Amino acid sequence: MSRGHGRVQQVVLALIEAEPEGAWETSVICAQVYRGANRVEKKHRVAVSRALRKTSLPETWDIRYGGRQGGEHVLYNRLSLESTSRCLWLALFGRRHCTYEKFCEFYSHQVDNARTEVAEYRRYFEADEIGRLDIRIAAQRKRAGLARMIGANAEFYRSIAENIKALTEQKAALEAERLSVSSTSESGTGNTYEGKAA
Repeated sequence: MSRGHGRVQQVVLALIEAEPEGAWETSVICAQVYRGANRVEKKHRVAVSRALRKTSLPETWDIRYGGRQGGEHVLYNRLSLESTSRCLWLALFGRRHCTYEKFCEFYSHQVDNARTEVAEYRRYFEADEIGRLDIRIAAQRKRAGLARMIGANAEFYRSIAENIKALTEQKAALEAERLSVSSTSESGTGNTYEGKAA
């Protein structure tokens, strides 16, 4: 990419700072990165999408691929209801097919979906390390159930099982570490009464 990942990161961070409740498609980010270009082409969108996936985003921000044909990646704030609902609007319809206001009016169930997503992410965001691992393990188990339902191939199912195993081992190691620290600190605070000499 001619402008480099650094240029994309500068644009992304500027957008986030200016509008923390916003959400942006790849083409909008491209227009900022490639100012002066006659038009945004596929090669620009591909380059920015690649750079976006490698950019170090603020913790609550993420990218999602659009579900519609020809959809783009969308940058959004997972802890914001407005940003998440805007992300769903862009991912499902795009700004040319439907305004955000009409989306909220006629597809209110999608706004409810965004509300659920934000609540689930808030629970993850506020959890400790072990709590986050529990949530990730539960998500992988849900994926495994869906994979079984749709008859996914054995390789895909095996990769999910490996993820669950790795996360479970990580959780067990953290719990053992906490137990070790806890027992060490308790052993130093026991009763040290000594009788007086007669």
